[in-house]
Amino acid sequence: MRTDADIPALLAALKATHEVDQYPVLPTNISREWLLEGDDGMAWVAEHDGEVVGHIAVAAAEEDEYALAMHRLFVRPDARGRGAASALLTTVETYARLLGQDLFLEVVSHNTDAINLYTKRGWRRVGGYIATWRAPDGTHPEIILFAAPHNDQRRVLPVGTGKPTE
Repeated sequence: MRTDADIPALLAALKATHEVDQYPVLPTNISREWLLEGDDGMAWVAEHDGEVVGHIAVAAAEEDEYALAMHRLFVRPDARGRGAASALLTTVETYARLLGQDLFLEVVSHNTDAINLYTKRGWRRVGGYIATWRAPDGTHPEIILFAAPHNDQRRVLPVGTGKPTE
């Protein structure tokens, strides 16, 4: 579980992630407030050699009381390739299964490494939309919605606000 002592290392990792992946898209979101937003303390960190290198969080989905929304997954760029992201995803997938809840996530379409990871793990694309907010370049990013492999295959969580892409 994430603790307050993890926050400085997580913010440094988030800054490094933004520089490489533009995640988060908005540089103003490299903040404690954005990191902690909406997770009700249900967040985990990945460590390597005792050093915090990654983060993941879940929250109750606003659109569905029987679903969880995974968010704020990132791994410091220099710590990738060691299984941290997969371990964090396994933690959240297990947590959702134990609660008997479906699990969804949203990802910006330019984050192809993340999309490849989700697809490789069996997550399926179930929708998408064009964001109402603007990226620093003035565009409205495309957001893709994925459902976890264990989800009820008949259910699709309504997507966020914006123009649907599907």
